[in-house]
Amino acid sequence: IKTKTGKAVSVQADRCGGDTSFAMVSDADGKEMFRHCMPDEEDKANVSVLEAKYPGAMPYFFSQDPDYITVKERVAKMCVTGEEALDIATIDIAIAALSVGEYLTPLMQKELSGTVASQ
Repeated sequence: IKTKTGKAVSVQADRCGGDTSFAMVSDADGKEMFRHCMPDEEDKANVSVLEAKYPGAMPYFFSQDPDYITVKERVAKMCVTGEEALDIATIDIAIAALSVGEYLTPLMQKELSGTVASQ
């Protein structure tokens, strides 16, 4: 991705296959600047406990369990108190995110039309 100011960044993510997902950001020269893997070491211990407790459940539920708990607690509190659920996306935010995706899809398809998948 190249910004209007000429700065470039590459973003890569993979949620397919297995229980591990990652996201990586590279600079214009391809040097990795940041990587995040999920589950991290702390989450892996929780995943083992949850796999034993809920055999057969989808693996991503286990690695995202702490996040699901946070979301459920905040939304439940909003239902009880009427206070805004902090850091929880609203329908308006979801619609805006989908609008960005709809806008970017043809632009990305055009940019990628000349590339060959390397898998």
